[in-house]
Amino acid sequence: MQKKTLLLIVLFFGLQILPAQSEYTLELVDRIWFDSDISFSGDTTGGSDVWGYTAPDGEEYALMGVLDGIAIVRVSDMEVIDIVPGPTGNDYYYHRDIKTYSHYAYAVAEMYGTNQGLMIIDLSPLPDSVRFVGSYINGSDIRSHNLSIDTATGYAYIGKQNYTGFRVVNLADPENPEDVITVSASNIHDVYARNDTVYVAEGYSHSFSIFDLSDKENPQLLARVDVPNPGYVHNIWPTDDGTHIMTTEETTGKTVKMWNIEDMENIEVVGEYLGVNSLAHNTHIMGDFAYISHYTVGVTVVDISDPTNLIEVAQYDTYPLNDNSSFHGCWGAYPFTQNGMVFTSDLEGYLTVLQFTETDTSVFVDEPAQIPNKVVLHQNYPNPFNPVTTISYDLSEAGNVNLVIVNLMGREVRTLVSSWQEAGHRSVLWDGNDENGQNMSAGIYLYKIQASGFTKTQKLVLLK
Repeated sequence: MQKKTLLLIVLFFGLQILPAQSEYTLELVDRIWFDSDISFSGDTTGGSDVWGYTAPDGEEYALMGVLDGIAIVRVSDMEVIDIVPGPTGNDYYYHRDIKTYSHYAYAVAEMYGTNQGLMIIDLSPLPDSVRFVGSYINGSDIRSHNLSIDTATGYAYIGKQNYTGFRVVNLADPENPEDVITVSASNIHDVYARNDTVYVAEGYSHSFSIFDLSDKENPQLLARVDVPNPGYVHNIWPTDDGTHIMTTEETTGKTVKMWNIEDMENIEVVGEYLGVNSLAHNTHIMGDFAYISHYTVGVTVVDISDPTNLIEVAQYDTYPLNDNSSFHGCWGAYPFTQNGMVFTSDLEGYLTVLQFTETDTSVFVDEPAQIPNKVVLHQNYPNPFNPVTTISYDLSEAGNVNLVIVNLMGREVRTLVSSWQEAGHRSVLWDGNDENGQNMSAGIYLYKIQASGFTKTQKLVLLK
């Protein structure tokens, strides 16, 4: 046994878990700052939207709108690979919006100037660099506040410069987009598209609309809903199953609303939520959770598994100066990573990487042991960690077990288990130091189990 490696194998006989419960945390992984300007209010400004890209090798990249353009950041070491120059004239908030499709990033902005229009960035040269393909402009539409890409069909939906509708753009040739049609929508602010259904937040019209775009030449309005006692209807996002949508109104005191849209003739509010600063910006939904960029309180995570009972389960304050109802702090929150990380952006120029973790808080009581019916590799806890974490797994039958830690390059850096084990519930403690007493580098690692013909890999994050 190596001195600096703690291996504690525990077989939990005689225990039953009652009842099943969970707690959730958002914990800081890392943070960097990009240069910003002084805004008219006296605060700094320059940061805007954040999105993400998972490379074929599994490496995660954050793409953030910054003062000078679009920053591409490798998350494992927070290295800024490049900042692709973007337009900087016209808007002191430097509104930039970014989405990805295949190995391309597409970005729009509210500004005029360098690389204005729809910026196209080829991400395939990563990890070494990126390639700016060029900008696409159709007619007089140079500026745009927002875009969405229906990745299932290969079409981009881009808000018009004058907010009177959205453009439908074919990305069949990703480096040479082509406008197909423009759809009218009053006071459009944000748009979201998935599987030929387009959801539109209609700003000062105090409404939202839903369109069927399965026939690109013949768009069909499915519903338009006036928001009761409205604010500025800013952002809209559907649940994964398409039965509900969530809207934000970017107006002090106006709640984030969950709507049941199963009956397009009878759409109604079924749940509401608002953070302590009473001013929400954007929501993004993944699974049972909504990730809300909530300005001065940072990012909040809301459990939407019961759409009629929205519950805040985690929060991280990216703007600790205050919790006032003001346009400062967290602008964007991107949760669609493969390892539970959440990328957030602040108006003040900060890119913050967080880890969203579910913790099992079940209570154990004595009872004769139950043999698991399958092999399971659980998420380590805590995660992120420094320096010790627990990795648990279930074995449905006796056999050879191999549990190792590997880095993102695929090189094995530690063997935790390599032995014959009986069936049952087991756990291993890993101390993130090597056998020579030297700390391992902070970053993302993988832990991999092989047992009874079963192989599974999970990610963990070592902090320093």
